[in-house]
Amino acid sequence: MDFGTYYIIGLIVGLAIAAGLAFIPASIARNKGHSFGLWWFYGWMLFIVAIIHVSLIPDKNAPAAGPAVPPVSSADELKGYKELLDMGAITQAEFDAKKKQLLGL
Repeated sequence: MDFGTYYIIGLIVGLAIAAGLAFIPASIARNKGHSFGLWWFYGWMLFIVAIIHVSLIPDKNAPAAGPAVPPVSSADELKGYKELLDMGAITQAEFDAKKKQLLGL
């Protein structure tokens, strides 16, 4: 075999190894909710860059962090219903029913 044959065989083997390694960033990207095929191609062409890039991209599957809402205690709710009772917005019977519900009586 001459040099050209070894070159072609080496090229084919190198491309096959690169194609196999491209599954690493593609799998990570898929787990983060991104396109497997696009990331596979990216990893095949530029493996080192793709593996660093995929580690830095955000996870689309992660729940969005909304504003933290502090929990409302039963005492705070009861206080609010008492204010409604004092304003005349609810009746004493409605207040008593809500009080029993909140206190678990």
